[in-house]
Amino acid sequence: MSNRTLAMLNKLESGVVASISGNDEKLKHRLIDMGITPGVRITLEHVAPMGDPLEITVRGYTLSLRRADAENIVLVEKDNEESFLDSLKKRRDKLIKSAKAELETFAKLDISDKATRKEAVKLTEFLTDDCDINSDCPKCSKNFISKSIKHDDQTAEKDPIHIALAGNPNCGKTTLFNALTGAREYVGNWPGVTVEKKEGRIISAKRCESEEGYCTHGHPMVLVDLPGIYSLSPHSMEEIIARRFIIEESPAAIINIVDATNLEHNLYLSVQLLELGVPMVIALNMMDEVEKRGDTIDHIELSKRLGVPIVAISAKTGKGVDALVASAQKLINAAHIQHHLGYNVEPDIFYDDFTHVMHHKIGNIIAPYAEKAKLPLHFCEIKLMERDSLVIEALNMPTDVMQRVERIIDEYSKKLGFEDTETLIADSRYAFIENAVAASYIRSEKSRSISAKIDKIVTNKFLALPIFVLIMMLIFSLTFSTVGAFLSDVFEVLIANFTDVLRTGLEGISVAPWLINLICDGIIAGVGGVLTFLPQIAILFFMLSLLEDSGYMARIAFIMDKPMRKIGLSGKSIIPLLMGFGCTVPAAMGSRALENENDKRMTILLLPFMSCSAKLPVYALIAGAFFSKGNALVVLALYLIGILSGIVSGALFKKTIFKSKESQFLIELPPYRMPTTKATLIHVWERVKHFLVKAGTIILLMSVVLWFLMSFTFGLQMTDDPSQSIIGVIGSIIAPIFTPTGFPYWQAAVALIVGGIVAKEAVVSSLAMFYGFAEGAGAGKVFEILSQDFTTASAFSFLVFVLLYVPCFAAITTMKAELRSTKHWLFSIAFQLVFAYVASTIAYAAFNLLS
Repeated sequence: MSNRTLAMLNKLESGVVASISGNDEKLKHRLIDMGITPGVRITLEHVAPMGDPLEITVRGYTLSLRRADAENIVLVEKDNEESFLDSLKKRRDKLIKSAKAELETFAKLDISDKATRKEAVKLTEFLTDDCDINSDCPKCSKNFISKSIKHDDQTAEKDPIHIALAGNPNCGKTTLFNALTGAREYVGNWPGVTVEKKEGRIISAKRCESEEGYCTHGHPMVLVDLPGIYSLSPHSMEEIIARRFIIEESPAAIINIVDATNLEHNLYLSVQLLELGVPMVIALNMMDEVEKRGDTIDHIELSKRLGVPIVAISAKTGKGVDALVASAQKLINAAHIQHHLGYNVEPDIFYDDFTHVMHHKIGNIIAPYAEKAKLPLHFCEIKLMERDSLVIEALNMPTDVMQRVERIIDEYSKKLGFEDTETLIADSRYAFIENAVAASYIRSEKSRSISAKIDKIVTNKFLALPIFVLIMMLIFSLTFSTVGAFLSDVFEVLIANFTDVLRTGLEGISVAPWLINLICDGIIAGVGGVLTFLPQIAILFFMLSLLEDSGYMARIAFIMDKPMRKIGLSGKSIIPLLMGFGCTVPAAMGSRALENENDKRMTILLLPFMSCSAKLPVYALIAGAFFSKGNALVVLALYLIGILSGIVSGALFKKTIFKSKESQFLIELPPYRMPTTKATLIHVWERVKHFLVKAGTIILLMSVVLWFLMSFTFGLQMTDDPSQSIIGVIGSIIAPIFTPTGFPYWQAAVALIVGGIVAKEAVVSSLAMFYGFAEGAGAGKVFEILSQDFTTASAFSFLVFVLLYVPCFAAITTMKAELRSTKHWLFSIAFQLVFAYVASTIAYAAFNLLS
């Protein structure tokens, strides 16, 4: 056996895979799903700046994995590559030849397979032609469908027809979902953005049958966006969710979106979807990028080979999307006329004759169990050969029946000389895909892609980290110092002028003073004080969106994997952690893309240390007042303190509550793409809208409640002295707790409590109301008022506490749902409060000492 492994390759050196070794079955299955099978060629393209992980190309796409995992990929010795490939081919050819004779045992079945295949290809040709399903067409034998099959559907006209939207991560699935439904889901250029299914009514087709949306036989068409998956294997929650929906919910059809720039790898999922027996149309996406490369794809030829209609589209520009919906409607009509039985090409074409024989042998044994479980027989046959645990459990076969099946599977693997039958099945699928792609894809002779050239710079050993730091510094500078600061000042002036005009107008019409006070000093001071920082939040999300959409975010995971491992996390965790700088809620939900449960929980526990955008108003207010000349540096220091606190906490967790084996790092590196204006603006608007909704609802309500609590005593007598008010008395009881931190004042205590419960932006509203400064007041005025209680040291200590203590209520509840552990959730709350208190106390003492 060869001792050469993928980890031994030098940069730009390639090798042929001999086998996958090691005892980690989950890693082995994932590598197989990614197309790493015996006989395939792998090239080592790049090594991360710290020597790990590795960047490789296989089957035309780029993948990153750790050096330790690469040691499990055994390569053929360089001098033996040609003989190995020849030997592998001869062994397969021999088995296939011997299997042809055995196929005679299944002659009737085989004839049926061929008839089904022929009918499917004929129907596929009809569906790919641009003609009406009910009209005569010379290309498809005059009204082919209605002529051959009687229409007898009595289902309720109002019942929606569900169409599943399935595809690999980062293939443009969510972009297509938005294009078809008019939804505003966020789109990101890295794997794992969609982590739950979403639904939307198809409304975008030009040939609509109703004003509300596209219909088929009176049924509204509802598109269900499933999580991005690489296969139908039960190795991740996303795969299980997508698979269960298709099998258990029985959608009328599947729209399988395929990245045309990564065709071979994407079609691996397509052939598995076809085995489910659900009518399917393939949306061949990113055809505009294929054309830019100078490549050509004959999608009609590919369609005939797969036996399924294929429509060339560009979800980003909308080209071909309406034709896709029309094709899907034809497909559903075909299934509708056939009593929803559907059609598809017989899946046996995806496998060699030897595999064909073996799975039919299994089918003869398990047919009644598959029927009872309401599972497609062919799907069960293949999944049993892959030793799929979920299918074995669902079939619930007696021990003796399962033993008969096991003997067939063992015979299959031994004859080909491999112990892992999943490898054999995957290899057979890829062999079919390679032939289909070779017959339909013409590649140009252009040089290496632009993505490879960019990676030479941004993942360079010496430049990667400086570039990352410079990018983050640029983001902070634009957000807090230059553009963001200027726009916030403009907002301050506008809101202040509006308040003055409104106050004068209300006084002019003799409105009661208490009502004027409520409106101007309560509602506008609270809500307006938060809206002042809207430009900075918008700029931060705009910059993060550019990083995500361009594909650079996945490179950050690649660069940061090794340092992240020091605190027990995978480089994949960097993606939700960076999302945490925007908002903790979607970041916690984004952690679902992490396969390892400990990774997921630890990432969620560390998220509150990543300073969310809701804290920006607090930073801008306090840092602007007390550190006017270096406010951007102070804010940057706060972010760095948060990151450092996360590192320290992670290292502590690794040695205590999350002691376990290192998780995998296997991530596809998407090509760099120019962010689209529409996608970027959707992202920014969604976050800004979320902020405005909070300002217009929660913060407004909180401002009114706080005004009441600050204006009345416990005896419900109105008072001008806030310290005697309800909130002042409660705050005075709590305030002494904060003596070591430097701000033992009821105003600060109450502002922190409100900020922890409602929203971090509410800290600004609370301070503005309690101390009586207008939301449009300049930094000098705010300093003059707050300096009565705060020193520079206590102001910094207050910022550190805001940075590190518990997130808002929405984030806390989301964390509870994602942690799925009350114990870990309660621990996270207690840990954040204690950590913030200790860190704030240290910051106060250190600042005073240095001063």
